[in-house]
Amino acid sequence: MHAKQKAFSYGGLPECQACPVRAVGVCSGAGASDLAFLAHRKSYRCFAPGERIALSGAEPAEVATMMSGLATMSRTQERGTRQIVCLLQPGDLIGQPWRDTVTFDVEALTHVETCAFRSDLFEEVLDQVPGMRASMMEKALADLDEARRWLGVLGHRTARQKLASLLVLLAMRQTVTPPPESGCVVDMMLSREQVADLLSMTFETVSRQIAGLVRDDLIRPLSRRVFEVPDLRALMVVSGEDADGGPYQA
Repeated sequence: MHAKQKAFSYGGLPECQACPVRAVGVCSGAGASDLAFLAHRKSYRCFAPGERIALSGAEPAEVATMMSGLATMSRTQERGTRQIVCLLQPGDLIGQPWRDTVTFDVEALTHVETCAFRSDLFEEVLDQVPGMRASMMEKALADLDEARRWLGVLGHRTARQKLASLLVLLAMRQTVTPPPESGCVVDMMLSREQVADLLSMTFETVSRQIAGLVRDDLIRPLSRRVFEVPDLRALMVVSGEDADGGPYQA
């Protein structure tokens, strides 16, 4: 990982007790008595939009939790084109412990802040804080479920369903337990070009699908990237995720 040592933007380094992603990050398994131990081993990093956080093929230097912002995990295919395999948001883990090399590129889409542990010390951290090992396993399983769900989004869905699925995913991650029938605001945080890359569509198709969702009053633009979703359940149905009437799980 390549990082710039910059001042943290939360108005100083946050104490672990006040960490904005403590409940959803890998440190969620740490008890109150473990926080002092973690505080002496963590480092904070800041990345500008477009800056590389991790480089495929490099030796892993850190294991980090996203504190803020949005990043992409991608791979470069044989023909030289880049394929985005997932979006990383606050609470997500960056880095692959127990691997000799990094397998995916990670790039900041927005300003990103992370809380990191050196890879060579991470095993010690897990030994001293066993609850983190358990939470890391739970997170790995959740990431696997999300990856399988994302394959479904990209595989057999229409362009309209793909875009609606992305908006639902972001809404569920950005809103604290939103009632599906109620409205919410979702920040797409992505340009039309980035959405097209993520969803394997063209820029023109993304623009048409956004216009169609606006026309049908499924989303209401507040700015170019921020949308009001008046009825999240209706958007879920359009995405194809809730066709059986069951609860949506982000």
